[in-house]
Amino acid sequence: MKAAVVYEPLGNENLKIEDVEDPKIADGQVLIEVKKAGLNPVDYNTINGRLVYKLSPLPHIPGTEVYGVVAQDGGGFKKGERVVVYNRVFDGTCDQCISGNEHLCTSGGIWGVVSNGGYAQKVAVPQKNVFRLPNSVSDELAASIGVAALTSFRALRVAGCAPGKSVLVFGASGNTGMFAVQMASMIGCDVYAVSRKDWVEEFGATEVFEADKIPESMRFDIIVNPLGTMFWKESLKHLSIRGSLVTFGVFTGREGSLDIAELYTGERRILGSTGGTRSDLRDLLEFMKTHDLRVKISREFKLNEIHEALKFYNEDHEGRILISMRVS
Repeated sequence: MKAAVVYEPLGNENLKIEDVEDPKIADGQVLIEVKKAGLNPVDYNTINGRLVYKLSPLPHIPGTEVYGVVAQDGGGFKKGERVVVYNRVFDGTCDQCISGNEHLCTSGGIWGVVSNGGYAQKVAVPQKNVFRLPNSVSDELAASIGVAALTSFRALRVAGCAPGKSVLVFGASGNTGMFAVQMASMIGCDVYAVSRKDWVEEFGATEVFEADKIPESMRFDIIVNPLGTMFWKESLKHLSIRGSLVTFGVFTGREGSLDIAELYTGERRILGSTGGTRSDLRDLLEFMKTHDLRVKISREFKLNEIHEALKFYNEDHEGRILISMRVS
């Protein structure tokens, strides 16, 4: 089969499309024929060695967000079933796993980072990581569930998203932002978006602001900031009393300052969120049965066009980038 393999020294220039052996199936695993995969910041950073996790193995097959079909009967699944991969490696025995937080496993990490991932035509995945898809979910949306949609779903849960709350989403046209806007709107929140892209309003935003055009007086119950340093002060400035700022990304940097007095005198909360649990993924898939989530795709590339995709990733684009495992 074909796969994208990155070699040391890590970098786009050392990513190659190669013939590799088909995965060997162990007991309790499911063989999946990968159809499409997302190109996310974590994937780009994996290829370029900019990670907070240890990369293993090397050489390495990246790809953390995949959709496919079951390639053969096994592990409780039937050939041809459409599935998505839960992208966490976890042992099931540490305190975090036992408490239902397997995404925080102390000896685990992100599938596709601490293990080979899904930029390959076939993958062997533990049965516990495989979830069936609702029939109504398109291929493009399916390839956006494992990272983009799940991360947003979990973040809104952590922040206490509920009907009637006001929500401000930074990076609203990004991989996760477009889902945060939709989900918060569908839950019944009054949602505002920060983006230079007007199309975000079509995804459920009441109004779309540029970052420096948010009205000074506006305050929000929940602020979603996946971007890091650049918009950190702006986020805190617009957080209401007893409001929650939830963050899950450092695209513009890892450091931010705050006024501690402003934090405690208003009982404001700053929350970290990462990925999601299997329970979150199950509930997201149930949510999708009754809520018509959409995804905006900028471009889809074939596996053998992955270098073009990586170049395009750094250009201004509107919507998600997907990788098809086809090579012709």
